[in-house]
Amino acid sequence: MTVGRAAWFNAGAAALALALSIGAAAWSARRAAPAAATPATPAASAAAADADASIADAGGFRIVVRPFRRIASGSTVADRLLLDLAEPERIIALTEFGARHSTVRHRYGQRSLIRDVDDVEFLLGLKADLILVNNYGDRARVARLRDAGLAVFDLGEMRGLATLLPNIRAVAALLGDRARGADYERALVARLSRVAAPLGARPRRRALYASIYGTHVYGGTVGSNYHDVLVSGGLDDVAAARFRNWPEYGAEDLLALDPPLIVTKPGMRRAFCAQPGLDHLRACASPNGFIEIPGALLDDPGPAILEAAEAVFAAAYPHDDPH
Repeated sequence: MTVGRAAWFNAGAAALALALSIGAAAWSARRAAPAAATPATPAASAAAADADASIADAGGFRIVVRPFRRIASGSTVADRLLLDLAEPERIIALTEFGARHSTVRHRYGQRSLIRDVDDVEFLLGLKADLILVNNYGDRARVARLRDAGLAVFDLGEMRGLATLLPNIRAVAALLGDRARGADYERALVARLSRVAAPLGARPRRRALYASIYGTHVYGGTVGSNYHDVLVSGGLDDVAAARFRNWPEYGAEDLLALDPPLIVTKPGMRRAFCAQPGLDHLRACASPNGFIEIPGALLDDPGPAILEAAEAVFAAAYPHDDPH
């Protein structure tokens, strides 16, 4: 997931989201000539011919498309998309965070690892001709990298499918193979739509995503990957009517929602039900009131949304799970 804000958009997700742009390992080399990146103009944005020759990133900068041969990733979303879409020899660096936590970390190999996208000297030493990041509104951060002579493409925020699908198209275009990206996107969307298909027209279980850290409870609903995981996994997100993005819930909020099912991370049931007041939640009174999914999977706003949804469905509807 460049790594960005609130504990993967919650308390433990701010560290995670922030860590997503992180990676490390020393590599020293000389600086290579960067790809051209210039501010987009309204005329350029509207020109179809320009759109074929260059791609505008989330900040409005255009990168001229050419046969990039030394591509580095500064976010876990970019890690996975490069591993799935790019020829292996074109990928020279991925994130250290992904190498430690990704569900596909076995595919990282011996590539250089990026700990911090603010480490300009390290990035220059990679001699990358393109660096992909997921930035969180800090345009100055990306500008500093460009000022140092680095060719940076900002994939923008990580909000689940709403941003992942455009990211797939952008990465495929930068790789010079839009058709490969289109096939990948179609397959991902189709597989997500089939996760809960065994339910047919039956009612979905009502649920909520939340994790507790100390006395603070953080959620994820519409506008986040957590909502996508719940819905694709065959659940009705009870927070969607009242909340957006990554809310912090008070005890009164949770008691008002009173979800019969809480999707969270390992060990959280005990933390929830030990809190005064929260022990009155219906989920705490039921032996099947919690689904605990590993954080590395549940927090991932990239293609692992599919794997997380499959895990949620299997736990929520064990008799319907085809596996």
